[in-house]
Amino acid sequence: MSDASARLRRFIAEFRRRRVVRVAIAYLIVGWVLVQVADATFEPMGLPPWAPRLLIVLLLVGFILACVLSWIYDIQPHGIERTPALPDPETADTVAPARRASDAIAPSPAKDAPPQASVAILPFADLSEAHDQDYFCDGLAEEILNALAKVRGLHVASRTASFRFRGGNEAPAEIGRQLQVAAIMEGSVRKAGDRVRVTAQLVNAANGYHLWSENFDRSLADIFSIQEEIARNVVNAVRPALQAPPAFDLQRHAPRDMRAYEFYLRGRQASARMTEISLKQSPSMFRNAIEIDPNYAQAWAGLSDALCELMLWRMINPGNGALEEAKNAAHRALELDPDLAEAHVAKGHSLMIAGDHDGATEAFEHAIKLDPELYVAYYFYGRHCFTSGNYQRGADLFVQAHRVQPDEFQALALAVNCAAAAGDLERTKKLAIEGLACASHQAQIDPENARAHYMSAGLMQHLGVGDKGHSEMEYALRIRPNDFDVLYNGACFYSLDGSYDRALDLLERGVQHGEGSLDWIEHDSDFRPLWSMPRFQAITAKLRAKG
Repeated sequence: MSDASARLRRFIAEFRRRRVVRVAIAYLIVGWVLVQVADATFEPMGLPPWAPRLLIVLLLVGFILACVLSWIYDIQPHGIERTPALPDPETADTVAPARRASDAIAPSPAKDAPPQASVAILPFADLSEAHDQDYFCDGLAEEILNALAKVRGLHVASRTASFRFRGGNEAPAEIGRQLQVAAIMEGSVRKAGDRVRVTAQLVNAANGYHLWSENFDRSLADIFSIQEEIARNVVNAVRPALQAPPAFDLQRHAPRDMRAYEFYLRGRQASARMTEISLKQSPSMFRNAIEIDPNYAQAWAGLSDALCELMLWRMINPGNGALEEAKNAAHRALELDPDLAEAHVAKGHSLMIAGDHDGATEAFEHAIKLDPELYVAYYFYGRHCFTSGNYQRGADLFVQAHRVQPDEFQALALAVNCAAAAGDLERTKKLAIEGLACASHQAQIDPENARAHYMSAGLMQHLGVGDKGHSEMEYALRIRPNDFDVLYNGACFYSLDGSYDRALDLLERGVQHGEGSLDWIEHDSDFRPLWSMPRFQAITAKLRAKG
């Protein structure tokens, strides 16, 4: 690829990232409305004939100003902040540092041809007239992804990795190379009333040729059968590499009213965004779904998990009825569908927060028995073991979570924390090397992924090369300066680094911006050097006082 084309691609990517196009479209729509209003009202109001022309001139000036401001600034949940520039991937000093720092520590992902039975599910494009169905498009793709992820012998790129390629600007060969998959599924959704038109195609990543494509023009109530058909066709296309045909039963969880399903998808999308605002919005979405369909088991389980997340981060007080509501929601989900693994996870999640360790363990074990390929079952069970001091078991569970989603590096990073807390230095190093390779690869794919950068930095600390992680951590803090998760992990990094004041500063800021997991903070061995310090004790006391 020529330098000119590479620069053009970077400019287009940056243009999209900074939401300039979205702002421009919104401005043009509002401007057109204002011109129409002016045309209808200025003359009857007795305004001079040049007034409409003046309005148009002002709107044009405002348009330029709006585009410039949208390039420079971004609206975040915590307010307006300057949009950080992405580093030039061809400049040695500013390239995403994870790749460079890990080269001498962890092996890069294999460059061999990806396995034949491997696929990435990209987010579907929203072609609806109002362009307000992103939650539905993401939910459709995620449901197909989750169904395929349960197929033994089929490697499916994680949501985090594949959804990075939203918009489809990259060539299939480039996506396949970065995600190490042989096939890519993409599509579009056009939704109008109770009708939905879904277009899906499976593409050979190596040559861009279509392996399969189909259009579905049906009632919205058929969306689950559409998901099943798409999943089956994907599997059929790679069946020569698989040992046994899978069975899908997505319709078993279909609600009676599709409006409930739409609110359910909105709730899941809000939870996945992991911002303070989105996490607080999520329960209301699930409650709306339940109000429409009181027998929707997945919505009850979703409500329980959403409330548990808020309690986990101390965004709501368990004593104000939230814990009881979460437990009741999980119980209702199990009443409606005793074999729903997600409902057992929700039960375990709520019992974990309630301090019922035995009950939580039993619930998580049951969830895994029902669905051995359910990532969240291993993930939350691992968190439960960590906060209850069962570190080796926690490490095992996080490793299992990574097995279910091999390119989800967070599970490996948490496994490292567990192994370190258990004092298992050999296992800590082994897991840290593997986790660093995974996180570094994700940082290379998506330079804006702050989580990949700060976890790379933390893993370098565990490998005894924390000095190489400074650029990683500072980069993450620069692109997400008020993200509570980034601030927390920054505090961990600098605590291990011996920069205790810096660590405490970041931890205090993290608590200020939403970090509130007291159990995790008190058990995190990264903070061992801080435990006896008055500032650390003041922080934990403040969180304890919040309930």
